Amino acid sequence: MQWKDVGKLVGQYAPLLGDLLPIPYAGVAGKLIASAFSVENTPDAIHNAIKSDPDAAIKLAKLELDNKALLQKQMLAAETGRIQSINKTMQDESKSEHWAQWMWRPFVGFIFGITFIGVYFILPLAKIEVPLIPSEAWMMIGAVLGVASWHRGAAKVEQAKK
Repeated sequence: MQWKDVGKLVGQYAPLLGDLLPIPYAGVAGKLIASAFSVENTPDAIHNAIKSDPDAAIKLAKLELDNKALLQKQMLAAETGRIQSINKTMQDESKSEHWAQWMWRPFVGFIFGITFIGVYFILPLAKIEVPLIPSEAWMMIGAVLGVASWHRGAAKVEQAKK
């Protein structure tokens, strides 16, 4: 059992608590739930306690309501940390000595923008038939940028933990 699985279960009754559980360093949510159900702060223990307690929905909703300010503060702190990690990654890339590392994002972004404007604005204005570009092609560009950014950010988070 993983925290994200428990987060989905908890999220059915207390969305903010459920969203916080899978976030690294958001241990407050797990501690609150474990305390409310008098179990260990582990995904398995919390999952089993929620599944076996007929009043789990009420307990979780009340727990979230009673601790809403604290949970919102935790969510804000987690989001701030994520954004700072992304910013650090981008700053590190821009300081790199190798052009391929600091140039790939701007290059792909410019090419994507030029292609989009050319295909959907310039070609129609020039009365040139617009080629059919499958939506998968657009999604592929977005996926490449997204996956590359995510992996680079995850590597920086691991590096920051050490």
